[in-house]
Amino acid sequence: MIDPDSELEARYHSIGVTPDWYQTNIPCQVGCPAHTDVSTYIGLISQARFDEAYLLNRQANVVPGVLGRTCARPCEPVCRRNKIDGKPITICWLKRAAADHREYRHHAVRPPITKEKKVAVVGAGSAGLACARELREMGYPVTIYEQFPTAGGVMVNGIPIWRLPRYVTTEECDEYMADLGVEVKYNTRVGRDVQVTELLEQYDAVFLAAGCYIPNPVAGPDNKVIPGADLQGVEDGIRLLAKSNYGEPVYIGKKVAVLGSGFTAMDCCRTAIRFGAEKVYIFYRRSKEEAGSDEYEVDEAVFENVEFNYLVTQLAVLSEDGVHVSGMRFIRNKLGDPDASGRRRPVPIPGTEFEVELDTVIPAFGQYSDVSWLPADELKLEVNKWGVPLIDFDNWMTSHPGLFAGGDFTQGARNLISAIGDGRDAAAAINRYLGGEDKAAEAAEEIELPDYRRGMVDNYESIPHQLIPALPLADRYSHTRETETGYTPEQAVIQARRCLQCQLNIMIDPSICILCSGCVDICPYDCISMEGLSRVVKGDPMHTGTSNWEGGADMIIDEEKCIRCGLCIVRCPTDAISMVQFEVSSPNARWSVSKIPVLNLK
Repeated sequence: MIDPDSELEARYHSIGVTPDWYQTNIPCQVGCPAHTDVSTYIGLISQARFDEAYLLNRQANVVPGVLGRTCARPCEPVCRRNKIDGKPITICWLKRAAADHREYRHHAVRPPITKEKKVAVVGAGSAGLACARELREMGYPVTIYEQFPTAGGVMVNGIPIWRLPRYVTTEECDEYMADLGVEVKYNTRVGRDVQVTELLEQYDAVFLAAGCYIPNPVAGPDNKVIPGADLQGVEDGIRLLAKSNYGEPVYIGKKVAVLGSGFTAMDCCRTAIRFGAEKVYIFYRRSKEEAGSDEYEVDEAVFENVEFNYLVTQLAVLSEDGVHVSGMRFIRNKLGDPDASGRRRPVPIPGTEFEVELDTVIPAFGQYSDVSWLPADELKLEVNKWGVPLIDFDNWMTSHPGLFAGGDFTQGARNLISAIGDGRDAAAAINRYLGGEDKAAEAAEEIELPDYRRGMVDNYESIPHQLIPALPLADRYSHTRETETGYTPEQAVIQARRCLQCQLNIMIDPSICILCSGCVDICPYDCISMEGLSRVVKGDPMHTGTSNWEGGADMIIDEEKCIRCGLCIVRCPTDAISMVQFEVSSPNARWSVSKIPVLNLK
């Protein structure tokens, strides 16, 4: 006997194939906060068309060479290649390959100024640069106010040089903005050298993208600051990275503890190794599974002899002379019920206290936004409990007309690509506020790819995943030498060939399909099946008028399993099956699949 609920779950329900369906059927593009056209640029790299891939990336990413080294890679966990061998396409590292192996510098063509209204941007980080670029391309004059001597924000002051060389940030942040005609006022701090109220008087719109740089306090299990947090030898992670990146004196001793497990913590512990520390520990209050950094970052730190300690919480920083750090006291935890973050709450275990001898402690618990320079009362701004302006995400504006905000300044410390997505969205909102109109999206098209037979000419499904090449351990003790050496052009082409090209879709013409099941038999991953009408949900719009049929069948394609090999096309005796590429461009919605042939498969 079949359970009715189970039977219903086993039935199929047809949906209309709309542009939205096509777009959400490309998981890497959905997973990217900037909705980068991943499939197309990977396809270009598979043909060694690095310059075209770089330019396509720059449309969405703004700083592709930076992101190819530092992106948090939210696109990769959802990559369909995982269905084949459990290893996603190396989307991030291939982005770097396009930047590294392009033939030309690609100076941007400066857009003409076609708008009379002016925009000011506070902060030349990810969100600020993205917003400024979009507005300049729309024809607005844009000025960025940046407190540091270079553009890039956390790309420069928070990411180590051994991960991100400064020639990359100089080209993609400073020089790219100059090419576009964005004026950047360096060494200019808003709130000190110029006031927000002055900017609102001088400009028609102001976008606050000031970042998130104030370190969270060194708290214990009770969320109170622990004893000894102000001793010499305690250096907040984000500030330590800023000092080392700008060449300021940095003290890192021989025995170092890094508190936390996010990307900043990984950068700090590996930086300590490069500054000569003999023993480096990571201490984290939760388990490895709940840590903020990804598996690759942890593996690299372990390879460099960092020792990880999970389920421990700091109790006090110790000192023998009352001035300098001499060690720390910790307590071991067990995991309790989930807290507000959704992760299981660490619960201290009485009687498990222990001490570790140290001379340097680097807290890396994340940051919050500095709002001391923002005259919230004078501007009558609505703010949250930390004083950060509240924004309407429909228009990215604060409660003060013409004052917009976004990026990590309003959302908290996240990652570069999320801030870039914010900046692009905010630019579109500012354009609408200033009387501009969104660019009309081009009509969606379905382009048939004739003679598609990838599975007969390419072994892409069996190409192994390759980690990005990097320096041997003995050569990693330099703060200025890049640790990852990157794919060679040949390696990049091979890794790009692993991509399943999810913007392609199998289409079956029911008017000439003879239900022979030849496609079912030849499909290597059982993604095509022939199902009787009894498996279709009653009342399905695609089967109106068929409720009285005693026979009949549907051809079902499981998009999650399809590897776009095209063997079913070759096998079909009536040419009822074709491979179609979906093409659309919608600049303001940040969705784009380019009209570039991505594969030569004849």
